[in-house]
Amino acid sequence: MIRAVMFDFDGTVIDTMNEYAGLASEIIEEIAGIDREKAKSLYLSTAGMSFKEQLKIMGIEGGKAEEIYRRFIEGKMVILKSKRISPHVEILIGNLKERGIISSLSTNNECSVVYLIEGIRAFDEVLCFNGSDSYKGEPHLKFLMEKYGLRKEEIVFIGDSDYDIRTYSVLGIKSIKTRGIFSEEERERIIREILEMS
Repeated sequence: MIRAVMFDFDGTVIDTMNEYAGLASEIIEEIAGIDREKAKSLYLSTAGMSFKEQLKIMGIEGGKAEEIYRRFIEGKMVILKSKRISPHVEILIGNLKERGIISSLSTNNECSVVYLIEGIRAFDEVLCFNGSDSYKGEPHLKFLMEKYGLRKEEIVFIGDSDYDIRTYSVLGIKSIKTRGIFSEEERERIIREILEMS
């Protein structure tokens, strides 16, 4: 029986990936000299990882990485101040609550950024990157399991990137891949799959 659902953030509950990719590629081109289209492609292909990890994979480290990271976070805050979680996610969370299922957000976004989103407190738990030891994967899973007395087979993860799905699958968590919960059809498909797992 499913007792908890963990949701990815970007591209799953809010539609920001293209805006982030545009912002990141612009800054990366300016500071690191990587062609904008290549930087955008690299950003999207590593979606789900922390931005610092993404920069490392792109071969950007040291002072340039720090400057890119700082400007990217500033830009993300501007983007996110105008966002709210998808209304379809809000309905889905309501459907889960009616069934006594815990809803949790699991993201590598910084907590200061995540809490800017209107509607974010609809989740029972908002698990984000705290700058050190709280991040997507085992730390978030362990927190949720300990707080609510859950077993792995009682949890399902919903995400839009292969990285997201792999992160939780290797930990023994069932996953549902989505292109984002931005339509009634996708919301209904996801609730059906969750109920079929129960």
